[in-house]
Amino acid sequence: MGRRVYQGGFDNVAIGTAVQDIFSLLAPASKGIILHHIHLEAASITTAAQIRMRLKRGSATVTNGSGGSAPTPTPTDAGDSLAAAATLHCNDTTQATTSGAFSVLGYFQWNVLLPFDYMPGPEAEDREKALISQNLVLDLPAVITATTVSGFIKWEEIP
Repeated sequence: MGRRVYQGGFDNVAIGTAVQDIFSLLAPASKGIILHHIHLEAASITTAAQIRMRLKRGSATVTNGSGGSAPTPTPTDAGDSLAAAATLHCNDTTQATTSGAFSVLGYFQWNVLLPFDYMPGPEAEDREKALISQNLVLDLPAVITATTVSGFIKWEEIP
């Protein structure tokens, strides 16, 4: 087992009634993380709408937000029984904070009639990383019309 890849997410949750973090993934004090995939789908949508999102990295001392859920990540390899060291939060209405600064890594406009799939290139240098105790956040920077969404995030933990 060379690579340790994990995923976690949420099912059928209303987002957008507040500025919020859809996903906040906090790297542990002993490992970094590499982003592999983010997937979102909206339920029962018949009219096109754009949802503005940002992918950010928090540096220095980072604290995940609150008000959402903290699902237990699962390894993608069925033979891997080691628990994830990273901490995942979903749909926090109190956003993550940092004693440093957030760097915006990407800006997105998601048309909710289609799935949102963010999959960086296959090479390690093409993927977003967070070092020890940093985090990666996909957030809603503005309140939107409440939309019911399911989604997951997939990442690799690195020494």
